[in-house]
Amino acid sequence: MMRKYGKMIFFIVMIFQLLNPHSTVMAEVPYYTYTSDSQGMISKTQTAYTPTKQISTINGEKLETPEHVFVDDEDFVYITDSARNKVYILDNNYRFYKELISDKFSEIRSTFVTEEYIYVVDSSASKIYIFEKSTHEYVREIGKPESPVFNEGYSFSPTHIAVDVRGNIYVRSSGSVNGLIMLNRDGDFITFFGANPLKVPLLDQIRSFLLTEAQQRKIERVFPDVPSNLAIDERGFIYTVTSSIETNPIKKFNVSGTNFFSDDLVATFNMESVWIGKYNNVYSVSSEGWIFEYDSEGNLLFLFGGNDVNSSRFGLLQRPVSIASKSSDELLVIDQGAKILQTYETTQFADAVHHAMSAYQAGEYTESKELWEYTMKYNSIFDHAHIGLGYAYLREGVPERAYEEFYAAKYTEGISEAFWEMRQAWLENNLNIVFMLLMTILIAWYTHKFLNRKYHYGVLVSQKVGVIRRVKVIDDLLYMFSFLRGPLNGIYEIQEKNRVAKKSSTVIYLLMAITFILHHMYTNVIFVPKNGYILYELSIMIFLFILWLVSNYLICSINDGEGTFTHVYNGTAYAISPILIIMPAVILFSNGLTLEQSVFYYLPIQAMFLWVVFLTFFMIKDMHNYDVGETIGVISKSIFTMLIIGLFIFVLYSLGNQMIHFLIDVVAEVSKRW
Repeated sequence: MMRKYGKMIFFIVMIFQLLNPHSTVMAEVPYYTYTSDSQGMISKTQTAYTPTKQISTINGEKLETPEHVFVDDEDFVYITDSARNKVYILDNNYRFYKELISDKFSEIRSTFVTEEYIYVVDSSASKIYIFEKSTHEYVREIGKPESPVFNEGYSFSPTHIAVDVRGNIYVRSSGSVNGLIMLNRDGDFITFFGANPLKVPLLDQIRSFLLTEAQQRKIERVFPDVPSNLAIDERGFIYTVTSSIETNPIKKFNVSGTNFFSDDLVATFNMESVWIGKYNNVYSVSSEGWIFEYDSEGNLLFLFGGNDVNSSRFGLLQRPVSIASKSSDELLVIDQGAKILQTYETTQFADAVHHAMSAYQAGEYTESKELWEYTMKYNSIFDHAHIGLGYAYLREGVPERAYEEFYAAKYTEGISEAFWEMRQAWLENNLNIVFMLLMTILIAWYTHKFLNRKYHYGVLVSQKVGVIRRVKVIDDLLYMFSFLRGPLNGIYEIQEKNRVAKKSSTVIYLLMAITFILHHMYTNVIFVPKNGYILYELSIMIFLFILWLVSNYLICSINDGEGTFTHVYNGTAYAISPILIIMPAVILFSNGLTLEQSVFYYLPIQAMFLWVVFLTFFMIKDMHNYDVGETIGVISKSIFTMLIIGLFIFVLYSLGNQMIHFLIDVVAEVSKRW
């Protein structure tokens, strides 16, 4: 849920910056920098990258239609210009080195450079040209594969490629609904790779329930999301970015086609390019000018930039189409709208984050800890630093400190790992005490049974309890257990014999509210993250519950239900009473569980939910003397009525709010004129 809120806040932040183009964090930086926490919430952080230079002219020629930028292992920069039909090559200091021109070129779009070869993609000719890297001499070309798939008309229109260490070529082709086209080093077709899930219109999904398979095939219309760009890292993982989707536009595939990135990736539409940095960090840029940096697991590290429409502010972008980085972590972005190559360099803050990531990945946990502590001096609420520190402490065998760091970042997986280590240490030190306690309880139980048979003091206890049950509220609360043992008989007694009072049902509802608060306050943070919205969420639950009671009673009254509102009020209280039986135990035992034992937390809750649904269903059925079909109809109508009443209240609130603001404005205007 929190990640959904994070995406909403992310777009609010983008709109805020678009409406405030002159706001800055540092005088030389015309944008804010953002990061995300472990729940996907967006927040401002220190500047990570600053703009350094713009290159618009190379070897005396202005860039016309720059399409793509690539950086090789020696930090040489390859800029593809489709209008000039050439590849400009710059050295590691951005000085002109050479340009790659061929009479074979028709409309080149991108390049990919290995240790031996330069691959140039020509989208108009549907060819991939290969040149020697050292001499720039033409070697050969790869065209449309000789395969039945392509002979039958499947399109081969390459725009971008990536090449792995074996020479296999992954081709992004326009209109390739099956994903990337994988070729071997000779250009023979191997398979399709990394396709996005197909989107079927909602109307067609509804129709599919009513049509035969043959009819479904005739009407089926799918709208594929074709990847926009791709990249490959040194371990062979393939990365794709798709501009037409928002939820998970960047994917990280292994050789078997499994995506390692979460669907909750913080992103946006129109993400055009992807690049892998030297720390396995992932860069991407959107056509609106936003630059994203993720860690190797897809967690957002930095988000900065913005769209430059009219102001031509140094560092903002008009229509970026490609991104790359050098070994110095300097970023290069092709801005096709401004016809420039824009570069950005890292700040000390970003350098510390990168070096900490690198040290941790290399197993140098002590060094990574020092670096994460250094980043905390810049931003004490930087969750990535807390998480990095947590793992460093965990590897050093200090789970208590790790737990504190993970807790500060609200990082559930880390909290679970640290808690597991703490639990193991506690059990090793206290296992003998646990066994002694269990033996004491067992001996006390058998002693009680023996003494009770001899002295019969259990009868005296029962008599004392009987005296307590003379208090109506206590008797009604204890009746809860009888109701749960025999719910059908319990419903009959509530309706026909007025077995319980409304005061007692009200006490049950109050106990429910207290249980809700306890659940949010004292359940293990692994399962219920702590937040400051308990009373707000409780208010929503109370509102929905009252809405259900009113809606259900109104519908039952219209449908000749025999139960009164008092019967419904009391019956509903006892129908949901399993919550008071199960939740306290779940809250208690959750504090001894980790994520690996989460089944012992969720299974009782699911069983409780089914139990409540069962009791509520039969409470409505028997209390109003309905059959099963009528009961289902009444419940459906009750839910619909809830929606209508809720919509009415929302409209009334909106109109009332506008009226109040209007009156305030009128009074303010009159007071000024007075």
